[in-house]
Parts: sequence; structure tokens; C-alpha cells
Amino acid sequence: MPNDLDRRYRRNKRGSQLTEAVLAAFILIPVALGMLDMIVVVIANSINDSAVKNAARAAANQTNGGLAVQAAQSALSSFKKSSIVKSLTIDDLQLDKENVTCTTKMEVHLPVPIPGCADVTFKARASEPVVGQKHSY
Repeated sequence: MPNDLDRRYRRNKRGSQLTEAVLAAFILIPVALGMLDMIVVVIANSINDSAVKNAARAAANQTNGGLAVQAAQSALSSFKKSSIVKSLTIDDLQLDKENVTCTTKMEVHLPVPIPGCADVTFKARASEPVVGQKHSY
């Protein structure tokens, strides 16, 4: 009779281990997927910040407004689109006698979409002093 009791105990123990593993998976998998989304958000924000600084710097080195817009667009063209980064565009470019202020907009597709929020839009702004010759208006 002790053998029957031992078998029954072992069977229950194995079943409880499977139950614990399934419950842990229900908690750990969504946490891991959420962390993946957060990593993508942080990296995309960093890329957008770098892009806006490069665009503002390129525009600030030009002699007039038309060349400044072309230089800013050219600076953004070096950033490649991917399955995650859907678009990167200049949202606003303001030129005055002393500063160039550039605003970019980046649309990012999350790899593991949060229900109701598959795409995230980032905006970044950078201001650079005009170097070299002043802009003509």
C-alpha cells in the first residue's frame, strides 16, 4: 500500500510542476514581449534625436533658406527605413538670422503591437546656431 501512496504523490507533484510552468509562461511571455517593445521605443527615439540634430546642423551650414531645406532633407535621407521605422520626415524647419530650428516626425511600427496602439509617432526638435554666412530671406 505504501507504493500506491507514493505513485499518487509523484503524479500530483508532476502535475503541479506543469501547472506552475504554464502559469509562469503566462506571466513571463507578455513581460518579455513588452520589454521588446520598450527596447524598440528607446532605440527609435534615439534615432529620431540623432536625425533631427543632423538635419538642423546641415541646414545651419547653408547660405540661404532653399539650400537649408535641401541640406536637411539630404541629412535625413541617410537614415534607412525598415519594417519598424515606417517614415522619418521633416515636420517643421524654421530659419532666422541666428538659429535654425528643425522638427522631425518618425512613425514606428511596434514589433509586438499593444492592442489599440500598433504604431507610435515620435517628434523631436533641435536648434543649431547659423555658422558661416547668414541666411538671406
